[in-house]
Amino acid sequence: MKKNIFSKILVAVALVAAPIAMSSCSNEDNFWTEAVTISGHGVQHHEATIVKGETLQLRATTGILVYANGFTWSSSNTEVATVDQNGLVKALKAGETTISAETINEEVRNTGSIRLTVVNLGVGQVDDQIDQSEAE
Repeated sequence: MKKNIFSKILVAVALVAAPIAMSSCSNEDNFWTEAVTISGHGVQHHEATIVKGETLQLRATTGILVYANGFTWSSSNTEVATVDQNGLVKALKAGETTISAETINEEVRNTGSIRLTVVNLGVGQVDDQIDQSEAE
């Protein structure tokens, strides 16, 4: 019976000590990394679409295993859209870009991204204003 209790204590200690030991590994060896999740109005399945000239406020979060001192934001195509360090995206011209957020942390770097499509309003779309003078 003492052997059984000792085994349970050993397993409990291992479960507590393993995450601490793993956090000292380099990023390549660290199995405790998590992707950064990017959310915002209209973001679904890591994709969003906005109209040229509009802005979109994004928010980045990590899970419970990774600590971040904030995020560094970037756009892969700054001619299509830019993003400031608060996650505010500005759509500049029609096209696609990838918006990424990376954790600011000295030990582990974690990233997340979304594909952003910028469209022109009015091209091939129906105007929603109706001339009331012609209404019956």
